[in-house]
Amino acid sequence: MGGLCAVISVMLNLARYLAIAGVGIWVGSRPRVRSRPLAVVDRMQFFALMLMISALGIKLGADEQVFASLGQLGLAALLLTLAAMGGALLCVTLLRRFVLRLDRRGRASNESAQEVTGGGGKADNALTHWITGTVAAGILAGRFLIPPGLAVWCGYGIDWGLYLLLFFAGLDMGRKGTLLEDIQKIGWQALGVPAAGVAGSLAGAVLIAPLTGLSLRDGMAAVAGFSWYSLAPNLLASYSLSLSAVCFLSNVMREIFSVLAMPLVAKHIGYVECTVLPGAAAMDSMLPVVLRATNQRTGIYSILSGVVHSCLVPVLVPALIAL
Repeated sequence: MGGLCAVISVMLNLARYLAIAGVGIWVGSRPRVRSRPLAVVDRMQFFALMLMISALGIKLGADEQVFASLGQLGLAALLLTLAAMGGALLCVTLLRRFVLRLDRRGRASNESAQEVTGGGGKADNALTHWITGTVAAGILAGRFLIPPGLAVWCGYGIDWGLYLLLFFAGLDMGRKGTLLEDIQKIGWQALGVPAAGVAGSLAGAVLIAPLTGLSLRDGMAAVAGFSWYSLAPNLLASYSLSLSAVCFLSNVMREIFSVLAMPLVAKHIGYVECTVLPGAAAMDSMLPVVLRATNQRTGIYSILSGVVHSCLVPVLVPALIAL
């Protein structure tokens, strides 16, 4: 029953996010909007992104559970996180290059650079520096400056930052007018991306688990949260409190590392690979980061990847523990 409720929650959240983006797409598709240069849209997207990331940093900095887990279980969580993300990157890169046959920016061999909207992306060093500085400042502020009673309101900052980003991202998509064409070109082959990401994450956990002192089963269960740190640790709490803590910390790390790594991965490895880095968060809090670092078409991969990862968490974590 708990797994079913989690899946329903994922679908309801997805419907809300798509509705907000849909309003933006409709507004952007209006002739009076499409005919005007809207440089302010890019600035508003950047502002909303920084708002969301700073609120996320403050929320994490104020979370005592994160810091309480660091000393004893931090190394195991760190190794699992890096192995899972590395495995996902490797598997998706192999899939993109040798099966889907897409270039680094997600283009097929018969497409020109102009055919993929937003082809340049914004994966530059400045974006990496801004994200890194904002996350670090937020964590420090949440830990040392902001009272706990005020930090709890940061969840609203994350939500509203996300809503603004989704609206402005939709507005940009509507102005370009190629969303349906991008969906048609991607097709059902996009399902292979989250499948490869899941397989790579679990394979990475299998390889690194012996170094953490965890069994192969426990290592896979910990990373199978796919950054959904509000659900996965609760699924493990009745089995092992220490494993639940490792799972919580590992999934928090995965979300933070994804924010930091995404511009670099987009610039040096590939756009599609960015969509599996954050796991379940690819459809919500990390979607704006994906769009900022890559392009519109990659955002479609990101939504699908987030949905698949999210739906697997309440099923896969209990299944692995039951082995």
